[in-house]
Amino acid sequence: MKIFLLGATPSFELADTLALRDRLALTGGNTGNQIIAHGLLKPLAVDALDWSHAKGPAYVQQNFDHILIAAANFLHTGFDFGGMARFIEQTTLPVAIVGLGAQSNTYNPKIDLHPGTRRFVKVIAERCVKIGVRGAFTAEVLADMGVDNVQVVGCPSYYMNGSDGVEIRTVAFDDATRVAVNGSRDVVRHSFDQDKMLSALHGLMAEALRYDALFVAQTEAEEITIADHPGSPQAQAAADRLVDFYRPSNLDMDGLRDWALRRSRVFWSVDNWLDAMRQVDFVVGTRFHGAIAALSVGTPAFVLCHDTRTMEMCEFLGLPHGDIRALDKIDFAALHAGCDFAAFRARQRQLTWDYARFLDENGLKHHFARVPAA
Repeated sequence: MKIFLLGATPSFELADTLALRDRLALTGGNTGNQIIAHGLLKPLAVDALDWSHAKGPAYVQQNFDHILIAAANFLHTGFDFGGMARFIEQTTLPVAIVGLGAQSNTYNPKIDLHPGTRRFVKVIAERCVKIGVRGAFTAEVLADMGVDNVQVVGCPSYYMNGSDGVEIRTVAFDDATRVAVNGSRDVVRHSFDQDKMLSALHGLMAEALRYDALFVAQTEAEEITIADHPGSPQAQAAADRLVDFYRPSNLDMDGLRDWALRRSRVFWSVDNWLDAMRQVDFVVGTRFHGAIAALSVGTPAFVLCHDTRTMEMCEFLGLPHGDIRALDKIDFAALHAGCDFAAFRARQRQLTWDYARFLDENGLKHHFARVPAA
């Protein structure tokens, strides 16, 4: 199976990309996107793979037999996927897309999409056997556009460990528990409730300081700068800006600054990220793929859902989660105690077979065990 990949990509040569801005751009602006592509490709039986768009549609037509799209929150008011639509239209290859998501702060399916994105939806609806979407809300958005060849699959990263998945470690939670956190400071305006989102971030940081947690950055400029240039003047200036963001809270600002300079991390390699998550006991935050990085190596995780994209995936896939609008206080011990990982594993086993059948229907060869009848 010869695959040309569009959308998220799994890796890049770090040594060839020194500037932080360029590194982030190669991840699509979010390091979590690399986990999407990594998770999508890992179970597939691929003979040839490329994602160099510069080679052009004619090269893809001649050298590949399938276009595969590692999707994310493409259905968002600010995005234009007209370029991807044009690329696909210049080939006659079949297309498969996995993890297409809608992003909004309400559940109104009539999202004001760019004409280029609407064109993209039309193209993939024509070329795909079934469109793999993140959750029920995204399916509703597409249905409102007249597209019904859809299957809810969540995110492909959820299935990266194959037929058996991975057991989640049972760890007693106490003051010695090693914690990692993540937080979407830069998307507050997209959240269900901006005041609740800010309150959740403040509570998250208070607990992070209490447990001296790692902070794993994905898109946040200040935290990434601190992590990527430790001890530099740029890191010091970024720490000052971070403190300014949290100044309205009751946090210890000197303690926050010191903690951020010591404990901020960014991972440009999925393997390095997963290795780091093996070294902690619990992960909590607003990032879905921050949780997936942990769960995929057996580390317990909890998601604070702040918009439709995080909520629909956590609900469908059975990840331990809570709605920021319903949380009055962030307490890591209480969140850990409320996680039901037996239910998570049962849900994962069930959905894995549905996902394998989805791959079969779309002509994608995979390494999952023989798929039982539906």
